[in-house]
Amino acid sequence: MDVKCDFCNGYFDDQQENCPFCGAPNNHIRRNSDQIPKTIEELKQFCAQKNVPVKQMHFYIGENYTGPKAFGIYRDGDRVVVYKNKSDGSRAVRYEGEDEAYAVNEIYQKMRSEYASHKAANSSGQNAPRRSGGNRNKKSGGGGGGIAILVIVAIFIVICIACADKSGYYRYDDDLYYSQGSDWYLYDTVMDKWIPSSRPLDNMDDYYESYSYSSDYDAEDFSDSVYYDSFWDSDSDSSSSYDDDDWDDWDSGSDWDWDSGSDWDSDW
Repeated sequence: MDVKCDFCNGYFDDQQENCPFCGAPNNHIRRNSDQIPKTIEELKQFCAQKNVPVKQMHFYIGENYTGPKAFGIYRDGDRVVVYKNKSDGSRAVRYEGEDEAYAVNEIYQKMRSEYASHKAANSSGQNAPRRSGGNRNKKSGGGGGGIAILVIVAIFIVICIACADKSGYYRYDDDLYYSQGSDWYLYDTVMDKWIPSSRPLDNMDDYYESYSYSSDYDAEDFSDSVYYDSFWDSDSDSSSSYDDDDWDDWDSGSDWDWDSGSDWDSDW
């Protein structure tokens, strides 16, 4: 299913982690499918069933790997940590908290995007050794301009990420809210249903409860509301899970050059 980017209004597939036009994060990525692994153990089982070459891909499921160039997830007591180790060995923590389903989905979606990018590079031969740049057109003076554009795009992406709301449940002033992309909803206890709302505060991350529904909320599961149904357009024939896409072809990438193609210097 195609979704509209909140920042440039371009349309793209809802399974892509970032907008292909402006690079902004996909706030509408479908995180609530019952077929997506919700625990570290379920993710391990999925990788085994689908022959995912996790070690070749530099993914460490259930392991606090400390070497460079690695994506991983592991449990530390009651908390779950999702991380990326950069090429210099420094670590960027993507998520740390008690919401295991959210954490697993973060690493799951990254696994998807990494596989997709390497698949595209492998198909086009981009993983082949590159020749030196001695034959470049020396008359071209656009190098500085290109760097400036990249800097501007990078700043824009950082701003977009900073402004993006994390999907899930929030508790503020005894009221329960739900964020779905850039849209906010309030659970009206009088009418006993979800209603559209505005974001109560700019720092709503301080009031984040969970990505997953809990019966302790004493409210309707947002995924059962009419707003969730209309947002995801669940009747669309193009919506997919990992059982009806190309997951079964993951073992075909076991011989790829997984050391190239990833941006190991970024935070994620």
